[in-house]
Amino acid sequence: MELMVVLVLIGLFSSMVFVSVSSGLFKSKETKFVNQFLAGLRTARTRAISQGRAVRFIIDGDNRRYGLKALGLKEIPSDIQVEGSDIEELEEGVFAIVFYPDGSSSGGELEIKWSDGQTDTIKIARIWSSIAHEHSG
Repeated sequence: MELMVVLVLIGLFSSMVFVSVSSGLFKSKETKFVNQFLAGLRTARTRAISQGRAVRFIIDGDNRRYGLKALGLKEIPSDIQVEGSDIEELEEGVFAIVFYPDGSSSGGELEIKWSDGQTDTIKIARIWSSIAHEHSG
């Protein structure tokens, strides 16, 4: 009887550890994507200032890709929805935030929505092109 109780307890603890680890892996996937997205925006700003020319950060909704064309666009995972407001539309389904050599940008606000209901909001200021990030769960 004692052996049965011990085996049941080991089973319960094992399942709790599995659930904890798997949810942690999902969170790391979210964090990695958001960090890469933010790094891409910051790279676009830095390139515009250092190269003395306008640089576009592309969001291609139809092909689910984002980033700088010069560095190669990265994939947007299927469980993520990216929406924007006040973002320049280059052509149907393709949007861009333009960073200028004087440190300004076309600005806008992006929402990254996860399938589990979490949202990350990224705001790009027009004048100084500062990039602000907020996470809500």
